[in-house]
Amino acid sequence: MSDTKFRHPDLTSMQHDEAIIQGLGPLLDQSAYACGGKVLVKERTTPSEEGATSPITIYWDSDEKIEKIKLPTADSSLVQSLIRSTQPASFGFKGQDIIDESYRKASKLDPFTFSTNFCPYESGVIDIIGQTLLPLPQSSSQGIRAEIYKLNVYEGPSGLFKPHLDTPRSDLHFGSLVVCLPSAHDGGQLIVRHQGHSTTFDWSDDNSNIQWAAFYGDCEHEVSQVTSGHRITLTYNLFLRRGLGEMALGSPVLNVTQLPVYKEVKAALSNPQFFPKGGLLGKYCSHAYAHATDEGIRALPAILKGSDMVTYELFRSLGVQVDVRPDLYVDDFEEDCSSDDSNDPEESGKSGEWSRIGTTLAPANCNPYEKDTSDWDEILEDFRHERLQVKWLNEPIHKNKNLQYSWIAYGNQAELAWTYSFCVLLISIPPFSDRMQEFEKLDRSN
Repeated sequence: MSDTKFRHPDLTSMQHDEAIIQGLGPLLDQSAYACGGKVLVKERTTPSEEGATSPITIYWDSDEKIEKIKLPTADSSLVQSLIRSTQPASFGFKGQDIIDESYRKASKLDPFTFSTNFCPYESGVIDIIGQTLLPLPQSSSQGIRAEIYKLNVYEGPSGLFKPHLDTPRSDLHFGSLVVCLPSAHDGGQLIVRHQGHSTTFDWSDDNSNIQWAAFYGDCEHEVSQVTSGHRITLTYNLFLRRGLGEMALGSPVLNVTQLPVYKEVKAALSNPQFFPKGGLLGKYCSHAYAHATDEGIRALPAILKGSDMVTYELFRSLGVQVDVRPDLYVDDFEEDCSSDDSNDPEESGKSGEWSRIGTTLAPANCNPYEKDTSDWDEILEDFRHERLQVKWLNEPIHKNKNLQYSWIAYGNQAELAWTYSFCVLLISIPPFSDRMQEFEKLDRSN
């Protein structure tokens, strides 16, 4: 991409850009507290078909016999039979289990009284949770253990659960997964809140498929009143465990529109004063990746985690190009902006910071040749990159940088010199008119 495409920005538009970016940056960094999506219910053609599951069968104990129901179903008598076998659902308060239908009106089956053929691992749900909610250190191989906790039924017209926090089950307990089984109902939205932000999961518009949400244990959440029908859910406690934890992006079971800050990102792109002529937005990755190694390059962007993965998926879902690139960090050798581009008073500092961005991710280059340390163009002639003006959503995390380039610096005596790079998401914001055309296409396709 040429750095001449997005020049001569209007000062007023620049001020609008800065205001929106200052709001978006912290939101994106804090966005990975919840995620959700859908699993199609159908007869699978292959056992390992991702994003789909066979019709859901539940077996339960009832009066010394085993009963079952297959969902979805049009037979309301089967649902009533299930409900007759349930018990009132309690909630934890000051170390005690309380039953108070003014606060929570629902019924339950304990896990030792029922079984089901639904598996959150086979459906791909746990993979998505692992990548979105489990930010792992680069050297870690932690995974997730999902332990089924309850089957709950919220029955219209009065089923509800007022705002509450889940009771921690152990030091390794980090969150909850709620799986809504295919059953007709109205209302019953799951509202999840975290640090002043909220996400609503409304599952009443699809009675044929499984829908789900997962969130951290420190998130306040509630179930709004079910006005009709039966909201049937499986709840799992999520625990950390040792295991493999690198998953692929673009899974069909992830609903990007239910990620936190989706609405805010779309609103920013829909604002004609935000990058009206287009521009480059950048996010320094919040997690460490081996982006300057052959193995790491092959794995990216599939191993993006947490807010990095959320940012990547959000912008791409809205038709915006996102590239994973290295941003060169020059540290003590900081340039004095002596290039012709950056000396232009109309350019410098107005549409973003000047950065040296690698054209692609590349393994560390150990250059054996002597370089004049006063001439950055000579030093970096073997590092393919562009000088781009980028507006950054956040600050770099210095412990995440990788060794990128080394050379022999000469002066009074030759010595080895090197520089590092940060892994960044380079977001190419199209002009406003192009964004609106893309949104129209997306609306038609949905």
